[in-house]
Amino acid sequence: RIERKKAVMAYCALEIFINYLEQFPILLFLVVSRMIGGITTNLLYTVFETWLVTEHRKRNYGEDKLGIILHDSNIVSNLAAIVSGYIAHCLATAFGPVGPFQGAVGFTFLALFIVTSLWSENYGSTSSENNSSMKEHIVDAYETIVDDPRLSCLGLIHGLTEGSLQTFVFLWSPTLKSVSSSSIRPIIGLDENGEPAYGLVFAAFMLFGVIGGLIEPKLRSVVHKITSSCNSTGERESTDDSDDGTFTVNSLCAGSYLLSAFLLVVPCIVHNENPYAFIVILSSFVLYELLVGVFVPSQGIIRSIYIPNESMCSIMTMLRLITNIAVSIGVIMTIYVPTKVLFGALSSMMALASILQFSLLPAKNIVPWKVKRD
Repeated sequence: RIERKKAVMAYCALEIFINYLEQFPILLFLVVSRMIGGITTNLLYTVFETWLVTEHRKRNYGEDKLGIILHDSNIVSNLAAIVSGYIAHCLATAFGPVGPFQGAVGFTFLALFIVTSLWSENYGSTSSENNSSMKEHIVDAYETIVDDPRLSCLGLIHGLTEGSLQTFVFLWSPTLKSVSSSSIRPIIGLDENGEPAYGLVFAAFMLFGVIGGLIEPKLRSVVHKITSSCNSTGERESTDDSDDGTFTVNSLCAGSYLLSAFLLVVPCIVHNENPYAFIVILSSFVLYELLVGVFVPSQGIIRSIYIPNESMCSIMTMLRLITNIAVSIGVIMTIYVPTKVLFGALSSMMALASILQFSLLPAKNIVPWKVKRD
């Protein structure tokens, strides 16, 4: 059995070790820390969520509350990023370049203490006799993914969306810099020297991510009402609440991906010499971050719907392989491919993710409604 609490504790311990190593100007230490970082990244994106979903269901809380928790966690994460940036700046000013890493060690120790003291243990299997080896867990996860095409599709969708997001991280700053010189002045987002105010822009990204998380439940409610109103105008096969919820969250994600595709293509069609290029591209970027704030918690809900609880951690780890490959390809492309071409590729990836997400819609929900005739 996979012990989720111990996996989270292992993540905290490894992060403490990584941030300790990175305080020393020794290349070997940096290489080792980045290698371990690959392990901790996979733990970060799997064990926390799987512990939460399992614990939520173990305590028999309503499934509607799970969506609230996931979207609240995304809001807190974005707010923490803003506050952490300020704290890191203060620590760097007080203690030099190693200050932020020392702070990270302290805060991770605090997280480790909270997990150790307050969290209960839960497992992928409810059977106390299930002592499968790690190899057997991986084989079972692989067979589950192969047997259910929706899981493969889900992994591809998350790989495309996260690959786009991580590649965007490398592209936004040089893109804004390339159009800053021709921009009208004064304009928000530029400092007194006419350079992009990177700190301000990053804070705006995080702020719009928070706004996206705040409006996500409202948007989900609007989508649900639209589909319900369509149902009221005709006759459709009856569906239960879980089917309607699945249809709603899939539709919201698919729509968010499609809008993201339109926003990411903006740098491809706006000329760098245009005096309004900076503000137009910056606006498209912050709106994209708003949509990220919308679809990230929705992705968590979708995972809880499609991935079996007893093997959630193993399956999410396997699906992370697709994400890691997509991210690696995207990052490598930033070195060799022109920026405008890359944004076109990111837009295409998000459009493909939208199409794949639409394919996951429950069939009974998308059967054409029979219109009543007089």
